[in-house]
Amino acid sequence: MHLIRAVLSVVAVFLCSVITTANASEVFPTRPIKFVVPYAAGGATDTTARLISKELTALLGQPVIVENKAGAGGNIGTDYVAKSAPDGYTMLLAYTGPMAINPSLYDTLPFKPRQDFAPVTLLAQAPQILGVHPSIPVKTVDELIAYAKANPDKLFFGSSGNGGADHLAGELFKMRTGANITHVPYKGGAPALADLVAGRTQMQFMTIPASIGHIQSGRIRPLAILNKERYPLFPDVPTISEAGVKDYDINNWYGVVVAAGTPPAIVSKLNVALIKALRSEEVQSRFSGLGLIPVSNSPEAFKVFIDKESDRWAEIIRVSGATLK
Repeated sequence: MHLIRAVLSVVAVFLCSVITTANASEVFPTRPIKFVVPYAAGGATDTTARLISKELTALLGQPVIVENKAGAGGNIGTDYVAKSAPDGYTMLLAYTGPMAINPSLYDTLPFKPRQDFAPVTLLAQAPQILGVHPSIPVKTVDELIAYAKANPDKLFFGSSGNGGADHLAGELFKMRTGANITHVPYKGGAPALADLVAGRTQMQFMTIPASIGHIQSGRIRPLAILNKERYPLFPDVPTISEAGVKDYDINNWYGVVVAAGTPPAIVSKLNVALIKALRSEEVQSRFSGLGLIPVSNSPEAFKVFIDKESDRWAEIIRVSGATLK
């Protein structure tokens, strides 16, 4: 008799838990949601989050508030969300660096991207572009490679810092082409881009959102899209593969994740709302102007994507020997 009561008690607790979780997901959200950006305000990452948060606020009926928690290459804000309550009220604008690159660059991280997050959806891809200062007498990638080999130690490329996607893009370019170019790390992409525009460096591997204005004004000459497909805003700029550099594909991307353990029903509700937000005319238009390609998928597909990206960047880092120093 005591055993039966014990079993019934366990079943009752389990059913109550299931019902409570189901009810919570049905009414979610009932209060404001934090949307954490692991970088400073004003950049493309921050702009992306604010565009999406505006649409989500209307779709979910609760304020979606962007909070910038910058530092340590995006690790501080990412760790904050990893350790947040698994209830869907703290989202992370997941970015290539902290989610796929940093685990292979840092000796230790306070979070594990593959274990500590529940993926919600991919949001956008931000193709990189190879550009040079107009003073450099090259108009194609082949000419750039030839110029680099004929003028050793005279070409400098800036990046947002050691270990960033733009730094790794340069290291991979050196490996694939044998070009003699020197890396100059900066404390952020903005000062690196400013020095390229000023002619203090000669080339850079940049995201389109950051460089689009300078390219359109002629202050930077684009040579190749570091992607498998040409970019609509620059239809005459070849892909890096078309330009003759094989096995080279560099993409930054944005997505949304929440803390691991968040109820699947809440993850699903956020997924549906985010996909609707991406389809809004304003987001589509603004993304296009920023050089972003809207992309969405299921939580399951996003998890597979993160795993593949992590493996790909780990191989690039291993082969190139890139470090944080």
